[in-house]
Amino acid sequence: MKHLVLNALLCSFVVSFSAFASAESSESHAHSEESHASEIALLESESTAVYKYVCPMHPQIIRDHEGTCPICGMDLVKQKIQASVGAPKISAGGGANGLKQGLAIRTAEVQKTTLWRYIPTFGKVVSDESKLIHIHPRSSGWISDLSVHSLGDTVEKNQLLYRLYSPEIVSAQQDFLLALHNRKRLGKSADSLVASAKIRLELLGVSRGVIRQIQRLNKPINKIPIYASQKGVVLALSVQEGMYIQPQTELMTIADLSTVWVEAEILPLQQSWVKTGLTANLTSQAFPEQRWESQIEYLYPLTDARTQALKVRLPVLNEQHLLKPNMFIDVEIYGGGKRGVLAIPLEAVIDDGRTQRVVRQLDSGQFDVVEITTGIQTKGIVEVLSGLQAGQKIVISGQFLIDSESQIQSNLRRLMSAGETPPPAEHNH
Repeated sequence: MKHLVLNALLCSFVVSFSAFASAESSESHAHSEESHASEIALLESESTAVYKYVCPMHPQIIRDHEGTCPICGMDLVKQKIQASVGAPKISAGGGANGLKQGLAIRTAEVQKTTLWRYIPTFGKVVSDESKLIHIHPRSSGWISDLSVHSLGDTVEKNQLLYRLYSPEIVSAQQDFLLALHNRKRLGKSADSLVASAKIRLELLGVSRGVIRQIQRLNKPINKIPIYASQKGVVLALSVQEGMYIQPQTELMTIADLSTVWVEAEILPLQQSWVKTGLTANLTSQAFPEQRWESQIEYLYPLTDARTQALKVRLPVLNEQHLLKPNMFIDVEIYGGGKRGVLAIPLEAVIDDGRTQRVVRQLDSGQFDVVEITTGIQTKGIVEVLSGLQAGQKIVISGQFLIDSESQIQSNLRRLMSAGETPPPAEHNH
């Protein structure tokens, strides 16, 4: 009986051990096959990969061996590239969140919105040319009793500016008095002579009030007074007391600064929608609490030869005379809204002067670089005309590093496909 029990226990132990050994063998075999498959995949991956040495700052520098960059002197970095000619996509490497945290990457969504046309620019205050007069004598002579002594003097309307002794004007007065004497003797037949003599005096710069005074006194006035025809500020003065002057001599320039012009410059990107009647706000650092309103009154027909900027004119009321000629002033010009446009933050755009690009985040967590065409810009937002679609995500911080990596990958892939050194990079970072 004891022998039967021992035989039964022994058989049970042998069966259990055999089953355990069989399972362990199967698991070991499966693990061996998996390791073998991984090694095969790794070997296949390594066989299709090529290693190059690239400068991290100048992606156009690519070498087959270690060394330093001939431009910046940095050590070349070993870079692996698969033998593929597809568009390069930058992997997140350890997860998109890990890359974002390491490179401080921030993204924004491409959206449709309304962009209000807005131009921040600058302008220069100039005199209103319709209220600017240049004082010239109508006859040669000597100046006296000059009441204007320096630039910036204020002049009131009908104020005495100076007196002029001119032999030609004295002779014209004598002819006028003679015509008046003949009219008394000849009657109305001499009226034409009186009118002609009076017109001659007016053309010589003698005012009608002075002519009446000559007629009342019945004798010539040797020093003819010259009065201001408008109020204003003296912007130019080229004579002094006692000087001999001639008709070609510009004695002074008087400007009425109660109204001034602001000439603002518009760069080519905004010139297509600029027109007369657009409103504008004007501010000055000299008077931070002051604000002036105006409208575009005139668009000058020529652009600046160097900057290609278009000059526009804005009239401004200047009753307190705070705005002075040649003063620079900040100008904000407003236009209508452009609705339903595709827009992204301006900080996301990589612009090298020839192309404009953005870094787009894919659903897989990878990134690629796409070229775009932009439109109007306003307050940090730019219109996208082509290259993106609504709902896509683009990188607004850290995009330059990703763009540089994409350029390195593109250069290496062109090297793999063409079998020659890639051309110099077109983008500078």
